[in-house]
Amino acid sequence: MLLREALDRPQLRLTLLTGEADLDRPVSRVYVTDLPDPRRYLSGGEIVLTGLMWRRHADDSEGFVAACASAGVAAIGAGDAAYGSVPADLVAACRRYGVPLFEVPVEISFRDIIDEVTPTVWARRANGLATVLGRYRGLVTAMAGGARLADLLPPVAADLGVECWVLTVTGRTVAGTGPIPSDTRHRLATSFLTSGRLPALAEAEGRRYWLVAVPGRPEHRLASWLLACAIRDASGGAGAAPALPEAAAELVSLVALERAHADEADRVERRLADQLGAALAGGASPAELRAALLPGGLAPHATLLVLALRLTGLTTPPELSVAVTGELVRATAVPAMVTGAARPGTVLAVLGGGPAELAGVADTVRAVVAGLVPGLGTGRVGVGISGPAAGPEALPGAVEQAAHALTTALADPGTGTVVSAGDLASHLLLLSGVPPEARRAFRDRVLGPVLAYDREHDSDLVATLDEFLACAGSWSRAAARLHLHVNTLRYRIGRVEQLTGRDLSRFPDRVDLYLALRLPH
Repeated sequence: MLLREALDRPQLRLTLLTGEADLDRPVSRVYVTDLPDPRRYLSGGEIVLTGLMWRRHADDSEGFVAACASAGVAAIGAGDAAYGSVPADLVAACRRYGVPLFEVPVEISFRDIIDEVTPTVWARRANGLATVLGRYRGLVTAMAGGARLADLLPPVAADLGVECWVLTVTGRTVAGTGPIPSDTRHRLATSFLTSGRLPALAEAEGRRYWLVAVPGRPEHRLASWLLACAIRDASGGAGAAPALPEAAAELVSLVALERAHADEADRVERRLADQLGAALAGGASPAELRAALLPGGLAPHATLLVLALRLTGLTTPPELSVAVTGELVRATAVPAMVTGAARPGTVLAVLGGGPAELAGVADTVRAVVAGLVPGLGTGRVGVGISGPAAGPEALPGAVEQAAHALTTALADPGTGTVVSAGDLASHLLLLSGVPPEARRAFRDRVLGPVLAYDREHDSDLVATLDEFLACAGSWSRAAARLHLHVNTLRYRIGRVEQLTGRDLSRFPDRVDLYLALRLPH
């Protein structure tokens, strides 16, 4: 069948919007999807019908049409139900990529189109296609009515004869057809993060699975969900790899609907959290901070904990750090607000709860970060966690503690490092509560002349001083560790005393210099 024959059926009342010159394209089948990138399920010649559930912003049309064009589809049919008409950005994208586009009136169902257009070669499968379409439409209706994936996936998977689970990259279960051991979940998440290409085969606890990505926002593997479909033949022996189940495409479409719903909910929550971030950045009063915490479900009397995260070495949008932080705090099961608006380059999460709830946060975050490390490649993640803060009045100090812990984490050479306030020495916690301007002024006043001397003379007085203090003022031990003669060490320390006006035989002067060395540059 040619595309023009499908469009010429008067009972369908389809309106061609662009692509008049390509009406002689042959049609191989009709495929219904709301995935933002369906190309892995396309083989060419399809009429792709979509309800536009993937479109949340105007620029989403570019990616969807580009994916369809690269797969060689015959045309795209867009339903009117979501927007009342086909958005202009979709028409423009189809025109740019040379993909015919037609409009499906709201009163015409996708099932009607399949029944009319499906080529003769597919006739024997008409009943199966009608069943799929009916199920798809029913799922969209159910989700619009408030049903969630955790309720819908088990019956749909049972109908398709598939065991499957939807997981995040941290191993958290979104939905599934039954219980799944923790070790299996985390092994599958690791396989998903480290697979060169997707879909991919993975093995966990003696069973094999197909792993399929369900992208979210932003489109990065660290921000994706994964659909794990169990393979009935669990032998794991040699031979040809089992084919990806046909049901996978339908299941991914279902999961994509839930992911779109979750991303939209996150977007609303982040907007509220960014108001808290702006309040923190602007030095808001406790009353203003209290008001900013309430929309995120954080009670004013709750104990607060601040988590600061930074991703480095990855050429990714800033939204990825926000998404990763959001997944970290979900793993803790503690109410939280996540914002990237408080400190440039750093994402903050403010968690609120009782002391018992917050007690295990650091251990949980460490375990989750360790699971993310295999997917970082050349990148690194650092996380700093504050001590408990008693209400909004103590929140700015907790932010400083978390930021100081983050600085310490980033100084570690590891790929993923988590540092909590409990890991820091007491003087570092004290210093983290001092305003940044005061810290810089203190460091410049105490240590500035030595730093300037090192720069001008290419000397090493600061490192010498640091080692001398680390050795508690022992001349012989410090000289041995620095590989210097004791007289050379005495000369260098004497020069430091001249530059700073401090006497290193006096304990208060040693403390001043020690603290100045520990302050960030």
